[in-house]
Parts: sequence; structure tokens; C-alpha cells
Amino acid sequence: MRERFLITLSVSILTVMLILTLLPLLLMFYTSVKPTGTLFDRKEEVLVADFEVGEMNSIGGPILTEAEGTSKAEMSFLPPQLSPKQSRALQVHFEKGDGPARWKTRVGQDMRKFSALEFKVRGEQGGESFTVDLVDLKGRRASLGLEEVRRGGLTTRWETVRIPMEMFRLESLTPGLSERNAEELALSFNQGSGLIVLDDVKFIFRKWTLNNYWDVLISGPFGRYAANSMGIALFVTFTNLLFATMVGYAFARRDFPFKRLFFFMIIGSIAIPPQVLMVPVFIMMKHLGWLNTYWALTIPNIVLPFDIFLMRQYISKLPPAIEEAARIDGASEFQIFWRVIVPLCQPALAVVGINTFMGSWNTFLYPFLLTNTVEMRTLPVGLALYKSLHGVDWVHLMAGSAITAIPVIVVFLCFQRYIIEGLTRGSTVG
Repeated sequence: MRERFLITLSVSILTVMLILTLLPLLLMFYTSVKPTGTLFDRKEEVLVADFEVGEMNSIGGPILTEAEGTSKAEMSFLPPQLSPKQSRALQVHFEKGDGPARWKTRVGQDMRKFSALEFKVRGEQGGESFTVDLVDLKGRRASLGLEEVRRGGLTTRWETVRIPMEMFRLESLTPGLSERNAEELALSFNQGSGLIVLDDVKFIFRKWTLNNYWDVLISGPFGRYAANSMGIALFVTFTNLLFATMVGYAFARRDFPFKRLFFFMIIGSIAIPPQVLMVPVFIMMKHLGWLNTYWALTIPNIVLPFDIFLMRQYISKLPPAIEEAARIDGASEFQIFWRVIVPLCQPALAVVGINTFMGSWNTFLYPFLLTNTVEMRTLPVGLALYKSLHGVDWVHLMAGSAITAIPVIVVFLCFQRYIIEGLTRGSTVG
């Protein structure tokens, strides 16, 4: 009964720990696929205009009409004066002549974030129609006739028109960019004359989108940040796998002067917080002329004390008889190291590799301290500055963080078998 209770308690504790570990990661991915907002704030729509504030829309842009030649487009508010308990709509009287006649307002939005355009509208006599235009800064238009959504045009009753964004040819907007930015929303009157009444113009957000990831990947020097992080992490991981194994083998199997003292110094250096070494490392890099170079980001970490300690402990548990047998067969010390010790250390090497890669990939302090140009920044530094430069744009910040986390997750999933074996095999070897 007692053993069963202990097993149940252990499983419960491990489950809670797993949930607490994975929850921040899941919340990060959840936020990164939202079109806007924050973790707990989901915006359903952007209200463009409800015409309660006169000739300015709800997002601070002007509302106006334009007409050329013999065409006419005039707008007025209904009712003219706003009372406290009364909503107001906009009526547009149009006559199509030999020039354009339009009503328009500024929106300044990326249309990929939205699933639909929605507005309330009615005609004075019924049958009125127009074309809905999304216009970018250079005047390129993604247009859709109202007839494609509502055959026969408007009626004299208030109706809600909802136009899915897929019906617009959004690729015609800002073709040189990945975004599909619309600077203006316009209603173009192409024939006849009449009067329409308009209210509650809004864009409806999508529930989920992967565009945030693409935006981050192509924004600024994010690719350079990723290349820097990957190159530095791979180099530091390789050098630690090589040198930590060599030094660990020397401490485990060879005798040399002051061996115990050197090993205690390595153990002691593990306890030194990296913040204590900031100033000495910075001064050293400055005198060497390595500030803002890859040397400063790699050389101080080519062999880490904990990796040496881990490899020494693992190699010391291997049976010496294997090495003696290799010596009897005529193998040199280098052959014993490369052909006997290294293959037997695969689980420990996996632990060293994943820990070193994760530490180097996620490190922020020293890359931030030792670099001062965009070209030398790593992903953690770039994400921190991305937040400060663009405000708290949480959806793109979380998308960038998710991209940063993906390589570590992939490496862990690929080597988890060796990691678990390395953590458990030491108790049975020898």
C-alpha cells in the first residue's frame, strides 16, 4: 500500500512538473498564431467607422467623397446632429457621369489579418449598387462588385453585408511585399444615380493565422540573427564535444602534476555566476580587439567546466579492462581514445551536445554585452531589441520566440534516446 502511494505521488508530481514545463511553450505558440492582441486579449474586429465622430473614422482617418467631371458624390450624416441616445449613419448621394464618383476613408491595415469586411447598408429606392475597393499607397486596387455578393443590389431595408476577404484579389495590393496593405477603403459608384445609407463599417479578424511567422522571418535582419545563432551554437557545441571529452579522459585515466588541484579549480568555476565574469571578460575582449566579432562570442565558450566534469565522471565509470585489452592488441593512446572511449561515450556526448547547444543558442548576456551592430546580434538579442523597437507587438514577438525555440525542440527530440541513456547508464556501467 505504501509503495503504491509513493508511485502515485511520484507520477502526480512528474505530471504537474511536465504541465508546468510545457504550459509556457504552448501559450507562446497559441499567442503566435493570433492575428493581433495578447495572450488574454482577443480582438474580434476593427471598427473602421460608425460615423459617431463626424468626418473622422474610428481609427483616426478622414471620411470624404471625390468626384470628377460631371459625376457627383456628396455625403451627409443622418441625423445631422448627434443626440445622446441616438446612433448616426452616413448617407451618400451619387450621380455617375464621365468621371469617377467615390466615397472613401483611410484604413491602413494588412488585409491578411482579416477574414471579412462587414457593413450595414440600405438604398433609398432599392437596386443601388457600387464597387468595394481596397486601395494601397500607390493606388492599386483590389475591387469587388456588390452584385457578386448581393444580386439585384441594395434594398430599402437595413441589411448587413459580409464580404469574405478571399473574394478580393489581394495579390494586387503591395505586390513587392509579403503584406497586403490597404491604405483606403472606397465605394466606387459606376453607373446611375441614387442614395445609399451606410453604418458600422468593420473588418473581422481571422481566428488563426501563420502569417506572423513569415512576417518575422522576412522582417529586417532576422535571417542574419538566426544564422549567427546557428553558427555560434554549432561551433561551440563541436568544440565542447571534442575538448571536454579529451580533458575528461585525461582527468579520468591519466596522471599528471597538480591533477587534483586543477580538477578542484574546474569544479569551483562551475559555482561562479556568469554575471561575475562580465567585466573581466569584457575587458579581456577589448584588449584583444575582439569586441563585436565572432571570436568574442565563441572562444570564451569552446570548453565549459560542467562539460569537462560530466565527461570525466562518465569516463571514470567505464571498465579499464577495455582499454587494457586495446593496449595489448597494440593500439596507441589516440586509437584507444577515438576507437574505444569515444564510441562508449555516445550517451554522455549526447547530453553534453544538447546542453551546450541549448545554452549557446539561448544565451543573451554575453552576445548583448560583446556586440554592438545588427550584423553580429544573435536571436535572443534580436528578439529583445525587436520588442523595444516595435513596441509590444506580442503576436510577432511570440512568433519570433517560437521560431527560436524550434531548433532546440528538434535537437532534443532527435537525441532524447541518448540523453535518457546517458542519464541512467552511469549507474550500471562497470
